[in-house]
Amino acid sequence: MRRPSHQPHAEPHRLEPVPSAEQDVITTRSRRCQPRAWLRAVAWLIDSGAHPKALATTTVDVALDLAARMDFQRGIVLYDLEGTARRVGISRATVKRHIKVLRELGALVWLEHGSRRNLRLPGRPYTATATVYGATIPPAYDAAHGHRLSGHGYTARHTGFTPEGRAQAIAAAQETADQNRREPPSRSTTTHSPEADVRGRSTTTRQARANKITQPKKKSVLGYPVTAAAYQVADRFARALRPLHNWLQRTRIEQLSWVLVDKAAAGVSLQQVHAWLHEINPSHYFGPRWRPHRAHAYVAAQLQRDAAQERETAQQLADEARATPPTAEFTNAVQALRNDSAGNAEENEEFAAATTIDELDASLVQQMRADAWGRFKHYGDTDLVLTAVDGLGVAEASRLYTAQLVDACIRFHNNPRLQNAC
Repeated sequence: MRRPSHQPHAEPHRLEPVPSAEQDVITTRSRRCQPRAWLRAVAWLIDSGAHPKALATTTVDVALDLAARMDFQRGIVLYDLEGTARRVGISRATVKRHIKVLRELGALVWLEHGSRRNLRLPGRPYTATATVYGATIPPAYDAAHGHRLSGHGYTARHTGFTPEGRAQAIAAAQETADQNRREPPSRSTTTHSPEADVRGRSTTTRQARANKITQPKKKSVLGYPVTAAAYQVADRFARALRPLHNWLQRTRIEQLSWVLVDKAAAGVSLQQVHAWLHEINPSHYFGPRWRPHRAHAYVAAQLQRDAAQERETAQQLADEARATPPTAEFTNAVQALRNDSAGNAEENEEFAAATTIDELDASLVQQMRADAWGRFKHYGDTDLVLTAVDGLGVAEASRLYTAQLVDACIRFHNNPRLQNAC
C-alpha cells in the first residue's frame, strides 16, 4: 500500500464525517469493495485531508492490519480489538479511535454489532459476540476518480469510467509502468575477462542444457529399476493376497503392488510371497487385533530388513570362503569321529526312538524350528512340518515347530486359491 504523502492534495476534497446513522450496512451510501481497492481508497482519503484526525501513520497501520485479515472477495473482517492492538503495537483506545475515523471517512461499515451480553448459551454465562466490519468506498472517491456505478448503497458496483476518469486511469497506469521500468545497462568496463574454454568439446547452451536434463528413473523399495513386467506380477500378487491377510486391508492395491515389486522381480512364486506375508504378520508381535495404519510402509520396512540380513549372510559366506582351509590333521580327526558315529548307528537309532521332544536339547529344537521356518519362508516348502504332523500328530508337531508355524503350513497347504494361483 502506498502511504499517503504529507503534501497537500492538488484538489482537496473536504468531506463531512459520515454520521453514525449512515455507518451501518443498511443505511450506508458507500459501496463494498475488495481489500486492494479499499487500501487505495483509504490512502486517497487520508492524503486529501478528508478527516482532520486521520493520520498517515497510525490510521494506515490499522487499515493494513484489517486488510490483511479481510475476505479477499467481499472485504469482510472481524474487529478483533485485542489482536489489532497487539499486532500494531498501540493501545486499545487508539485502535478504537482510528476505527471510528475509518467509519467516519465512509471506509468501514458495521455488518454486525458485537456485544458482551446478548448471547445466552445453555450451561454457560453470557458470552460476547464479535463485531464484523465491511470494507467500503465512499461516493466522494468514486466521484473524484470518474467511476460509473450500478446500483446504490452497499451493493453498488463499479461498472466503468467517465471520460475524465478514463484519463486519470491511463495516467496512473503509465506512471506505474514508468516506475517498474528497468534501468539501462551500465557502460562501465570490467577489469576481469575470463578466457573461453576451448578444449574441443561442444559448449552451446542448447546442448549444455540437454545434457543436464535426465529422465527420472523409478526405483523399487530396494533401489532396483522397476519394469512393467515386474509390476504386473506384483499387481497380481497384491490382488490375490490382500484378501487373505486382514492386516493389509487398510492399504490400497497400488500401494501393496509397489512394495511387492522386488519380490516379483526376484522371481518368487505367489506361494512364497504368501508365506512371507504370514511370517511378518504384526499380530505375532503386537497381538491379533493390532493392524498397522500404513501397512504398505510396514511391508517395505520388513523387506529392507530381510535384504539387510541377506547381505549380512552373504558377507559371512564370503568371509568363510576366504578363510584358511583346515589342516590335514584336523580333517583326519573329523573323519575318525564320523567312522565312530557310523559304527554306533544302531545305538543311535534306539536312543532316537526312546527320546521324546522334552528330552531334546533346546539348541537342537531351536535349530529345527529355524530350518522349518526358512524352508517355509523362502521356498514355500511345508513337507518338513507336515511330515512331523503325520508322524507325531498336530499337538506334538506344534510343540516341536510351534503352533504358529504348524497352523500356517496346514492352512497354506489346504488353500486351493493359492495352489491355483501358483
